[in-house]
Amino acid sequence: MLKSERLLQIQAMLNKYGKVEVSNLCRIFNVTEMTIRRDLNELEKQNLAIRSHGGAVAVRKNADPQRPYYMRISSHMAEKEAIAAAAMPLIPNGARLFFDSSTTVYCLARCLANTQNLLVVTDTLTTALELNSRTNIHVMCLGGELQKNTNSCSGIFAENMLQSMRFDYAFIGLYGISADGYLSTPSTSEFSLKRTVIEHSAHTVVLIDSSKLVMPNFLQLGHISEIDTIVTDSNAPQSFIDNCRQHDTKLIIANV
Repeated sequence: MLKSERLLQIQAMLNKYGKVEVSNLCRIFNVTEMTIRRDLNELEKQNLAIRSHGGAVAVRKNADPQRPYYMRISSHMAEKEAIAAAAMPLIPNGARLFFDSSTTVYCLARCLANTQNLLVVTDTLTTALELNSRTNIHVMCLGGELQKNTNSCSGIFAENMLQSMRFDYAFIGLYGISADGYLSTPSTSEFSLKRTVIEHSAHTVVLIDSSKLVMPNFLQLGHISEIDTIVTDSNAPQSFIDNCRQHDTKLIIANV
């Protein structure tokens, strides 16, 4: 069976049953787990499936476009951890930082030791609780409406708090960067908050794995020319690397 035919059949199963499991698909198509995982990754890139532990679930129409946190944190974990490690040297002692709800930024938070004196503002409960265990890191958490899929706060209260703050460095994640360098998100609730953070930070650092590069999403919230540094992994396409150089955006590539 051709790969294209297999993908169509998997998509049909997702539409009918709402989910598929790797083990069952291996038996149905008589192929290896590696083959099925590649197929599911391909469907996810086409926004036709959402990867989950042991398989995939269907993309719900007219639903919140943000994937649940537990799904995002387990996706591309090796790349996220490598990116976080590569971003660590960017954090000076005594800095005022903003950490957003990205799971890659959460990986960066996990890397921070208690030896640095830092002030970290975050919109995310998960990141706030992680950092609050470090006695030398002062943590502030934004208020506002708590989003169920991201464990983050958004809305007018969160944005009003940000208006009075200035950061040395902001570390943010994105859902995609288009081929022509536009930063994007599917979430209207994240749009204003991320824009405010970028405008109120002396240096903005984007942490993004290569699966999201040259992959535009619904809302354009800026351009790479506004970003000081982008940290990604070694699978980044050459076209993206060339685009960063063209716009004088510093690029750090983490080896995976």
